Amino acid sequence: MATIQSETDCYDIIEVLGKGTFGEVAKGWRRSTGEMVAIKILKNDAYRSRIIKNELKLLRCMRGLDPEEAHVIRFLEFFHDALKFYLVFELLEQNLFEFQKENNFAPLPARHIRTVTLQVLRALARLKELAIIHADLKPENIMLVDQTRCPFRVKVIDFGSASIFSEVRYVKEPYIQSRFYRAPEILLGLPFCEKVDVWSLGCVMAELHLGWPLYPGNNEYDQVRYICETQGLPKPHLLHAARKAHHFFKRNPHPDAANPWQLKSSADYLAETKVRPLERRKYMLKSLDQIETVNGGGAASRLTFPDREALAEHADLKSMVELIKRMLTWESHERISPRPDPELFDSGSCPGEWLSEPEWTLEGVRGPRAQGLAPRHSHPHGPSRTTSFLQHVGGHH
Repeated sequence: MATIQSETDCYDIIEVLGKGTFGEVAKGWRRSTGEMVAIKILKNDAYRSRIIKNELKLLRCMRGLDPEEAHVIRFLEFFHDALKFYLVFELLEQNLFEFQKENNFAPLPARHIRTVTLQVLRALARLKELAIIHADLKPENIMLVDQTRCPFRVKVIDFGSASIFSEVRYVKEPYIQSRFYRAPEILLGLPFCEKVDVWSLGCVMAELHLGWPLYPGNNEYDQVRYICETQGLPKPHLLHAARKAHHFFKRNPHPDAANPWQLKSSADYLAETKVRPLERRKYMLKSLDQIETVNGGGAASRLTFPDREALAEHADLKSMVELIKRMLTWESHERISPRPDPELFDSGSCPGEWLSEPEWTLEGVRGPRAQGLAPRHSHPHGPSRTTSFLQHVGGHH
Protein backbone atom coordinates (compact mmCIF):
# COMPACT_ATOMS: atom_id res chain seq x y z
CA MET A 1 0.00 0.00 0.00
CA ALA A 2 1.57 3.27 -1.17
CA THR A 3 1.70 6.34 1.05
CA ILE A 4 1.90 9.94 -0.17
CA GLN A 5 2.57 12.99 1.93
CA SER A 6 1.71 16.67 1.69
CA GLU A 7 3.14 19.39 3.94
CA THR A 8 0.31 18.94 6.41
CA ASP A 9 -1.06 15.43 5.93
CA CYS A 10 -0.37 11.83 5.04
CA TYR A 11 -2.50 9.60 2.78
CA ASP A 12 -2.50 5.82 2.44
CA ILE A 13 -3.61 4.77 -1.05
CA ILE A 14 -6.24 2.02 -0.75
CA GLU A 15 -7.19 1.40 -4.39
CA VAL A 16 -7.40 3.01 -7.82
CA LEU A 17 -11.02 3.97 -8.52
CA GLY A 18 -10.64 4.86 -12.18
CA LYS A 19 -8.34 6.02 -14.96
CA GLY A 20 -9.00 8.74 -17.53
CA THR A 21 -7.35 10.76 -20.28
CA PHE A 22 -5.37 12.98 -17.92
CA GLY A 23 -4.60 10.66 -14.99
CA GLU A 24 -6.27 8.51 -12.36
CA VAL A 25 -8.38 8.80 -9.23
CA ALA A 26 -7.45 6.81 -6.12
CA LYS A 27 -9.23 6.15 -2.86
CA GLY A 28 -7.07 7.14 0.08
CA TRP A 29 -7.14 7.20 3.88
CA ARG A 30 -6.39 10.61 5.37
CA ARG A 31 -4.44 9.93 8.55
CA SER A 32 -5.14 13.29 10.25
CA THR A 33 -8.92 12.81 10.23
CA GLY A 34 -9.39 9.09 9.58
CA GLU A 35 -11.66 9.85 6.61
CA MET A 36 -11.60 8.28 3.19
CA VAL A 37 -10.86 10.74 0.36
CA ALA A 38 -10.59 10.79 -3.43
CA ILE A 39 -7.16 11.75 -4.79
CA LYS A 40 -6.85 12.90 -8.39
CA ILE A 41 -3.33 12.01 -9.57
CA LEU A 42 -1.74 13.46 -12.73
CA LYS A 43 1.76 13.21 -14.17
CA ASN A 44 3.96 16.20 -13.41
CA ASP A 45 4.63 17.49 -16.93
CA ALA A 46 4.15 20.80 -18.77
CA TYR A 47 0.88 19.80 -20.47
CA ARG A 48 -0.83 18.56 -17.30
CA SER A 49 0.62 21.49 -15.38
CA ARG A 50 -1.53 23.84 -17.49
CA ILE A 51 -4.62 21.70 -16.81
CA ILE A 52 -3.91 21.63 -13.07
CA LYS A 53 -3.31 25.39 -12.92
CA ASN A 54 -6.70 26.02 -14.54
CA GLU A 55 -8.53 23.65 -12.20
CA LEU A 56 -6.78 25.09 -9.14
CA LYS A 57 -7.69 28.62 -10.20
CA LEU A 58 -11.35 27.63 -10.46
CA LEU A 59 -11.32 25.70 -7.18
CA ARG A 60 -9.80 28.73 -5.44
CA CYS A 61 -12.52 30.95 -6.92
CA MET A 62 -15.04 28.57 -5.38
CA ARG A 63 -13.53 28.65 -1.88
CA GLY A 64 -16.31 30.91 -0.62
CA LEU A 65 -19.04 28.43 -1.58
CA ASP A 66 -20.60 26.06 0.93
CA PRO A 67 -20.17 22.70 -0.88
CA GLU A 68 -23.29 21.29 0.79
CA GLU A 69 -25.57 24.18 -0.13
CA ALA A 70 -24.00 24.69 -3.57
CA HIS A 71 -23.91 20.97 -4.42
CA VAL A 72 -20.30 20.99 -5.57
CA ILE A 73 -17.56 18.61 -4.49
CA ARG A 74 -15.51 19.65 -1.43
CA PHE A 75 -11.87 20.36 -2.31
CA LEU A 76 -9.38 19.61 0.48
CA GLU A 77 -5.84 20.31 -0.75
CA PHE A 78 -3.28 20.31 -3.56
CA PHE A 79 0.36 19.20 -3.46
CA HIS A 80 2.96 17.69 -5.79
CA ASP A 81 6.29 15.90 -5.92
CA ALA A 82 8.80 15.54 -8.75
CA LEU A 83 6.65 12.99 -10.58
CA LYS A 84 3.00 13.67 -9.80
CA PHE A 85 0.36 16.32 -9.04
CA TYR A 86 -2.23 15.49 -6.36
CA LEU A 87 -5.67 17.04 -5.85
CA VAL A 88 -7.54 15.80 -2.76
CA PHE A 89 -11.36 15.84 -2.58
CA GLU A 90 -14.08 14.38 -0.40
CA LEU A 91 -14.99 10.81 -1.43
CA LEU A 92 -18.39 10.50 -3.11
CA GLU A 93 -20.18 7.29 -3.96
CA GLN A 94 -20.94 6.89 -7.65
CA ASN A 95 -21.57 8.96 -10.77
CA LEU A 96 -24.95 8.92 -12.51
CA PHE A 97 -23.67 6.99 -15.52
CA GLU A 98 -22.38 4.17 -13.31
CA PHE A 99 -25.66 4.24 -11.37
CA GLN A 100 -27.64 3.91 -14.61
CA LYS A 101 -25.38 1.11 -15.78
CA GLU A 102 -25.87 -0.76 -12.49
CA ASN A 103 -29.63 -0.49 -13.01
CA ASN A 104 -29.47 -1.79 -16.60
CA PHE A 105 -30.14 1.75 -17.89
CA ALA A 106 -33.71 1.55 -16.63
CA PRO A 107 -35.55 4.89 -16.92
CA LEU A 108 -35.35 6.97 -13.77
CA PRO A 109 -38.78 8.12 -12.50
CA ALA A 110 -39.53 11.82 -13.05
CA ARG A 111 -39.67 12.41 -9.29
CA HIS A 112 -36.02 11.38 -8.95
CA ILE A 113 -34.98 13.34 -12.03
CA ARG A 114 -36.60 16.38 -10.40
CA THR A 115 -34.55 15.85 -7.24
CA VAL A 116 -31.30 15.67 -9.21
CA THR A 117 -32.21 18.59 -11.50
CA LEU A 118 -32.99 20.97 -8.66
CA GLN A 119 -29.62 20.31 -7.03
CA VAL A 120 -27.63 20.72 -10.25
CA LEU A 121 -29.47 23.97 -11.04
CA ARG A 122 -28.51 25.21 -7.59
CA ALA A 123 -24.90 24.34 -8.35
CA LEU A 124 -25.05 26.17 -11.70
CA ALA A 125 -26.67 29.20 -10.03
CA ARG A 126 -23.82 29.42 -7.51
CA LEU A 127 -21.24 29.03 -10.28
CA LYS A 128 -22.98 31.75 -12.30
CA GLU A 129 -22.63 34.13 -9.33
CA LEU A 130 -18.87 33.56 -9.62
CA ALA A 131 -18.99 33.92 -13.45
CA ILE A 132 -17.89 30.27 -13.82
CA ILE A 133 -18.95 28.00 -16.70
CA HIS A 134 -18.54 24.31 -15.84
CA ALA A 135 -18.37 23.37 -19.55
CA ASP A 136 -18.41 19.59 -19.07
CA LEU A 137 -21.70 18.71 -17.43
CA LYS A 138 -22.66 15.07 -18.11
CA PRO A 139 -23.79 12.03 -16.09
CA GLU A 140 -20.17 11.11 -15.29
CA ASN A 141 -19.65 14.52 -13.63
CA ILE A 142 -22.75 14.41 -11.41
CA MET A 143 -22.12 12.16 -8.41
CA LEU A 144 -24.38 10.56 -5.86
CA VAL A 145 -23.13 11.43 -2.37
CA ASP A 146 -24.47 8.47 -0.37
CA GLN A 147 -27.40 6.67 -1.98
CA THR A 148 -28.30 4.66 1.14
CA ARG A 149 -28.34 7.52 3.66
CA CYS A 150 -29.32 10.38 1.31
CA PRO A 151 -30.98 8.99 -1.83
CA PHE A 152 -30.40 11.08 -4.94
CA ARG A 153 -28.39 13.74 -3.14
CA VAL A 154 -25.82 14.78 -5.76
CA LYS A 155 -22.82 17.03 -6.25
CA VAL A 156 -21.19 18.39 -9.40
CA ILE A 157 -17.55 17.36 -9.87
CA ASP A 158 -14.58 17.90 -12.23
CA PHE A 159 -13.73 21.54 -12.83
CA GLY A 160 -10.82 20.69 -15.11
CA SER A 161 -12.64 22.11 -18.16
CA ALA A 162 -14.33 24.98 -16.31
CA SER A 163 -13.70 28.59 -17.27
CA ILE A 164 -14.17 32.11 -16.01
CA PHE A 165 -16.77 33.62 -18.34
CA SER A 166 -14.83 36.83 -19.04
CA GLU A 167 -11.76 34.82 -20.09
CA VAL A 168 -13.44 32.56 -22.67
CA ARG A 169 -16.33 34.51 -24.17
CA TYR A 170 -14.12 35.84 -26.98
CA VAL A 171 -12.12 32.66 -27.62
CA LYS A 172 -12.51 32.03 -31.34
CA GLU A 173 -12.67 28.22 -31.37
CA PRO A 174 -13.34 26.96 -27.84
CA TYR A 175 -13.25 23.19 -27.54
CA ILE A 176 -15.53 22.68 -24.60
CA GLN A 177 -18.23 20.22 -23.52
CA SER A 178 -18.42 16.51 -24.27
CA ARG A 179 -20.03 16.07 -27.67
CA PHE A 180 -23.33 14.47 -26.60
CA TYR A 181 -23.96 17.44 -24.29
CA ARG A 182 -22.45 20.22 -26.45
CA ALA A 183 -24.64 23.30 -26.83
CA PRO A 184 -25.63 24.61 -30.30
CA GLU A 185 -23.67 27.84 -29.81
CA ILE A 186 -20.46 25.81 -29.39
CA LEU A 187 -21.30 23.51 -32.32
CA LEU A 188 -22.12 26.44 -34.62
CA GLY A 189 -19.45 28.90 -33.48
CA LEU A 190 -21.63 31.57 -31.84
CA PRO A 191 -21.11 33.75 -28.77
CA PHE A 192 -21.79 31.76 -25.60
CA CYS A 193 -22.34 32.15 -21.86
CA GLU A 194 -23.15 30.02 -18.81
CA LYS A 195 -26.29 28.76 -20.56
CA VAL A 196 -24.17 26.13 -22.33
CA ASP A 197 -24.40 24.28 -18.98
CA VAL A 198 -28.21 24.55 -19.01
CA TRP A 199 -28.28 22.82 -22.42
CA SER A 200 -26.06 20.04 -21.05
CA LEU A 201 -28.33 19.57 -18.04
CA GLY A 202 -31.39 19.32 -20.31
CA CYS A 203 -29.62 16.53 -22.23
CA VAL A 204 -28.79 14.76 -18.95
CA MET A 205 -32.43 14.97 -17.79
CA ALA A 206 -33.64 13.42 -21.06
CA GLU A 207 -30.99 10.69 -20.80
CA LEU A 208 -32.03 9.76 -17.25
CA HIS A 209 -35.57 9.18 -18.56
CA LEU A 210 -34.61 7.50 -21.85
CA GLY A 211 -31.81 5.34 -20.45
CA TRP A 212 -29.79 6.41 -23.51
CA PRO A 213 -28.22 9.72 -24.64
CA LEU A 214 -30.69 11.98 -26.44
CA TYR A 215 -28.14 13.10 -29.07
CA PRO A 216 -25.24 10.57 -29.19
CA GLY A 217 -23.46 12.03 -32.23
CA ASN A 218 -20.33 10.33 -33.53
CA ASN A 219 -19.05 13.72 -34.76
CA GLU A 220 -20.28 17.32 -34.82
CA TYR A 221 -22.19 16.86 -38.09
CA ASP A 222 -24.15 13.93 -36.64
CA GLN A 223 -24.70 15.96 -33.48
CA VAL A 224 -26.19 18.90 -35.43
CA ARG A 225 -28.17 16.51 -37.66
CA TYR A 226 -29.74 14.78 -34.66
CA ILE A 227 -30.76 18.10 -33.09
CA CYS A 228 -32.25 19.33 -36.39
CA GLU A 229 -34.23 16.13 -36.90
CA THR A 230 -35.81 16.47 -33.45
CA GLN A 231 -36.03 20.25 -33.00
CA GLY A 232 -36.07 21.61 -36.56
CA LEU A 233 -33.51 23.89 -38.18
CA PRO A 234 -32.14 26.93 -36.35
CA LYS A 235 -33.54 30.30 -37.45
CA PRO A 236 -31.78 31.92 -40.43
CA HIS A 237 -30.33 34.81 -38.39
CA LEU A 238 -28.47 32.31 -36.18
CA LEU A 239 -26.91 30.59 -39.17
CA HIS A 240 -26.01 33.92 -40.79
CA ALA A 241 -24.01 34.78 -37.64
CA ALA A 242 -22.51 31.31 -37.04
CA ARG A 243 -18.84 30.90 -37.97
CA LYS A 244 -19.22 27.13 -38.47
CA ALA A 245 -22.60 27.12 -40.25
CA HIS A 246 -20.99 26.10 -43.56
CA HIS A 247 -19.69 22.87 -41.95
CA PHE A 248 -23.23 21.55 -41.51
CA PHE A 249 -25.57 23.65 -43.68
CA LYS A 250 -25.73 24.89 -47.25
CA ARG A 251 -27.73 27.58 -49.00
CA ASN A 252 -31.20 26.53 -50.07
CA PRO A 253 -31.32 26.45 -53.91
CA HIS A 254 -35.00 27.45 -53.85
CA PRO A 255 -35.14 31.28 -53.62
CA ASP A 256 -38.72 31.23 -52.29
CA ALA A 257 -37.98 28.79 -49.44
CA ALA A 258 -38.97 29.91 -45.94
CA ASN A 259 -35.43 29.18 -44.72
CA PRO A 260 -32.52 30.22 -46.95
CA TRP A 261 -30.45 27.42 -45.33
CA GLN A 262 -30.80 23.66 -45.41
CA LEU A 263 -28.96 20.88 -43.59
CA LYS A 264 -26.34 19.13 -45.70
CA SER A 265 -27.44 15.60 -46.53
CA SER A 266 -25.50 12.58 -45.31
CA ALA A 267 -24.32 12.11 -48.92
CA ASP A 268 -23.08 15.75 -49.04
CA TYR A 269 -21.16 15.27 -45.81
CA LEU A 270 -19.65 11.96 -46.95
CA ALA A 271 -18.56 13.49 -50.28
CA GLU A 272 -16.93 16.48 -48.55
CA THR A 273 -15.23 14.74 -45.62
CA LYS A 274 -15.03 11.03 -46.55
CA VAL A 275 -16.63 10.41 -43.14
CA ARG A 276 -19.77 8.30 -43.18
CA PRO A 277 -22.53 9.59 -40.88
CA LEU A 278 -23.64 7.03 -38.30
CA GLU A 279 -26.95 6.29 -36.61
CA ARG A 280 -26.37 5.85 -32.88
CA ARG A 281 -29.71 6.95 -31.47
CA LYS A 282 -31.96 4.50 -29.68
CA TYR A 283 -34.94 6.85 -30.04
CA MET A 284 -35.29 8.94 -33.21
CA LEU A 285 -37.69 11.58 -31.93
CA LYS A 286 -39.48 14.00 -34.26
CA SER A 287 -40.01 16.46 -31.40
CA LEU A 288 -38.96 16.86 -27.77
CA ASP A 289 -42.60 16.29 -26.80
CA GLN A 290 -42.15 12.66 -27.85
CA ILE A 291 -39.82 12.13 -24.86
CA GLU A 292 -42.90 11.65 -22.69
CA THR A 293 -44.14 8.74 -24.85
CA VAL A 294 -40.93 6.71 -24.38
CA ASN A 295 -40.57 4.03 -21.68
CA GLY A 296 -44.26 3.84 -20.88
CA GLY A 297 -44.60 7.59 -20.46
CA GLY A 298 -47.81 7.74 -22.49
CA ALA A 299 -49.49 4.78 -20.74
CA ALA A 300 -51.99 6.91 -18.79
CA SER A 301 -53.34 8.55 -21.93
CA ARG A 302 -53.87 5.13 -23.56
CA LEU A 303 -55.79 3.59 -20.66
CA THR A 304 -59.58 3.75 -20.69
CA PHE A 305 -59.72 4.22 -16.91
CA PRO A 306 -56.25 5.30 -15.73
CA ASP A 307 -55.85 5.30 -11.95
CA ARG A 308 -54.81 8.33 -9.98
CA GLU A 309 -51.20 7.20 -9.73
CA ALA A 310 -50.87 6.73 -13.50
CA LEU A 311 -52.39 10.17 -14.11
CA ALA A 312 -50.06 11.79 -11.58
CA GLU A 313 -47.02 10.11 -13.10
CA HIS A 314 -48.08 11.22 -16.58
CA ALA A 315 -48.58 14.83 -15.39
CA ASP A 316 -45.19 14.75 -13.67
CA LEU A 317 -43.45 13.53 -16.83
CA LYS A 318 -45.29 16.06 -19.01
CA SER A 319 -44.15 18.91 -16.74
CA MET A 320 -40.59 17.60 -16.85
CA VAL A 321 -40.62 17.57 -20.67
CA GLU A 322 -41.88 21.17 -20.66
CA LEU A 323 -38.83 22.13 -18.60
CA ILE A 324 -36.49 20.18 -20.90
CA LYS A 325 -37.96 22.13 -23.85
CA ARG A 326 -37.06 25.41 -22.11
CA MET A 327 -33.50 24.17 -21.63
CA LEU A 328 -32.92 22.72 -25.12
CA THR A 329 -33.43 25.78 -27.32
CA TRP A 330 -31.32 26.65 -30.34
CA GLU A 331 -31.07 30.25 -29.11
CA SER A 332 -29.38 30.60 -25.75
CA HIS A 333 -31.31 33.77 -24.84
CA GLU A 334 -34.54 31.71 -24.95
CA ARG A 335 -33.10 29.18 -22.50
CA ILE A 336 -33.84 29.35 -18.78
CA SER A 337 -31.16 30.84 -16.55
CA PRO A 338 -29.94 28.85 -13.55
CA ARG A 339 -31.35 30.43 -10.40
CA PRO A 340 -30.83 29.40 -6.77
CA ASP A 341 -34.61 29.19 -6.18
CA PRO A 342 -36.88 27.53 -8.76
CA GLU A 343 -39.76 29.96 -8.15
CA LEU A 344 -37.53 32.73 -9.53
CA PHE A 345 -37.37 31.17 -13.00
CA ASP A 346 -38.21 33.61 -15.76
CA SER A 347 -39.45 30.84 -18.05
CA GLY A 348 -43.14 30.64 -17.18
CA SER A 349 -44.89 28.91 -14.33
CA CYS A 350 -44.94 25.30 -15.44
CA PRO A 351 -41.20 24.51 -15.27
CA GLY A 352 -40.85 26.44 -12.01
CA GLU A 353 -43.77 24.56 -10.47
CA TRP A 354 -42.28 21.21 -11.43
CA LEU A 355 -39.07 22.09 -9.60
CA SER A 356 -40.55 23.87 -6.60
CA GLU A 357 -43.14 21.19 -5.76
CA PRO A 358 -42.73 21.06 -1.96
CA GLU A 359 -42.60 17.28 -1.60
CA TRP A 360 -39.18 17.42 -3.28
CA THR A 361 -37.37 20.27 -1.59
CA LEU A 362 -33.71 19.69 -0.85
CA GLU A 363 -34.57 19.01 2.77
CA GLY A 364 -36.40 15.98 1.37
CA VAL A 365 -33.18 14.84 -0.30
CA ARG A 366 -31.42 14.84 3.05
CA GLY A 367 -34.22 13.21 4.97
CA PRO A 368 -36.54 10.22 4.81
CA ARG A 369 -38.87 11.70 2.17
CA ALA A 370 -36.51 10.84 -0.65
CA GLN A 371 -36.75 7.29 -1.90
CA GLY A 372 -34.12 5.20 -3.70
CA LEU A 373 -34.66 3.53 -7.05
CA ALA A 374 -35.46 -0.11 -6.46
CA PRO A 375 -33.55 -2.70 -8.50
CA ARG A 376 -35.39 -3.75 -11.63
CA HIS A 377 -36.29 -7.16 -10.25
CA SER A 378 -37.83 -6.02 -6.94
CA HIS A 379 -40.72 -3.86 -5.83
CA PRO A 380 -40.15 -0.45 -4.23
CA HIS A 381 -40.72 -0.40 -0.49
CA GLY A 382 -43.32 1.84 1.04
CA PRO A 383 -46.09 3.92 -0.59
CA SER A 384 -45.62 5.44 -4.02
CA ARG A 385 -44.76 9.15 -4.12
CA THR A 386 -46.30 9.88 -7.52
CA THR A 387 -49.80 10.70 -6.24
CA SER A 388 -48.41 13.35 -3.90
CA PHE A 389 -47.35 15.53 -6.85
CA LEU A 390 -50.94 16.42 -7.71
CA GLN A 391 -51.97 16.69 -4.08
CA HIS A 392 -49.21 19.12 -3.18
CA VAL A 393 -48.77 21.15 -6.33
CA GLY A 394 -50.74 23.96 -4.71
CA GLY A 395 -48.29 24.13 -1.84
CA HIS A 396 -50.20 22.28 0.89
CA HIS A 397 -48.59 19.53 2.97
